[in-house]
Amino acid sequence: MATWDLRRLQQALDKRSPAPVYLIFGEETYLVNEAVKLVRDKVLSEGAADFNYDQFFADETDLSQVADTIEMLPMMAERRLVVLKNTESLKDKDWDSLFHLLENPLDTACLVMVAEKVDKRKKFFKKTSDNGIVVELRRPFENQLPAWIDYIGHNHDLKFSPDARTMILQLVGQNLSEINNETMKLKQYLGDKTEATIDDVLKVVSHARVDSIFDLTNAIGRRDRSGALVYLAHLLENGQSEVGALSLILRHVRILAALREGQSIGLTGAKLSAKVGIPNFFLKQYQEQAKKWDDRKITKTLNALHKTDLALKSSPVSSHIWLENFIVQTCQ
Repeated sequence: MATWDLRRLQQALDKRSPAPVYLIFGEETYLVNEAVKLVRDKVLSEGAADFNYDQFFADETDLSQVADTIEMLPMMAERRLVVLKNTESLKDKDWDSLFHLLENPLDTACLVMVAEKVDKRKKFFKKTSDNGIVVELRRPFENQLPAWIDYIGHNHDLKFSPDARTMILQLVGQNLSEINNETMKLKQYLGDKTEATIDDVLKVVSHARVDSIFDLTNAIGRRDRSGALVYLAHLLENGQSEVGALSLILRHVRILAALREGQSIGLTGAKLSAKVGIPNFFLKQYQEQAKKWDDRKITKTLNALHKTDLALKSSPVSSHIWLENFIVQTCQ
């Protein structure tokens, strides 16, 4: 059975009763939480929620207790909801207590299993696929992020102007949980206002990420190896994962490449900003930095980024070593 995404889950829940078993997994925490919330809102009525909702963490719980809870009859409701988190921590033998409920799910309960990653070859995955719904939540591609920013804003009764949306992406990056956190701050700041402008974003959202990425790429541009390593450490300390940091660097270098291309055909000001895909607010900073990056340097760096990305995704070696190796290569 094919896996579902968030949209398909939402459409199914709008049309019919929830399934008795769900497996929801993915590395984007915000999307996983949204999927669990959709199921919870469908399963639990407001009055009975306190009596019919249980949450367990697989790495802290005996699964026989989870099974017992699933088999309890709901109170004043059609179903009870049981959420089991961190299921990626379970070994094959740990599932024995739950297999009978995956093979023959109960109509009086809804089990939601949550994981960051799953092995699709495992027995529990096959049983869930056969008798329940599997929801796989992938990180959005960059061109999908504006729509997700609007989705998050809608959840907080907030609209973003086009420039504000672009600025959110520029300042916060691609992590939807971080975008959600910054949107919550914006809503608190704006009070009854329902639209956020670029000025609002600049006042509320932290500039630490942008400052770090500019410092890092400036250091790479001037071949300052020790400085680049320090700025890389700052970026990681600000909460970026190694893969996330690499993604930010890649996006930044692509912007420099697009900027140089736009300048070569005579674009300036707003037209250049539009081609590059950055707010006009940042154009001068990028133009100054692009002077230190010739086409050969950009091509070399993009090739090194591609190799580092493959290494990060396939090698057991500590991720930070590959990033440091990338710095060494590009600062020669």
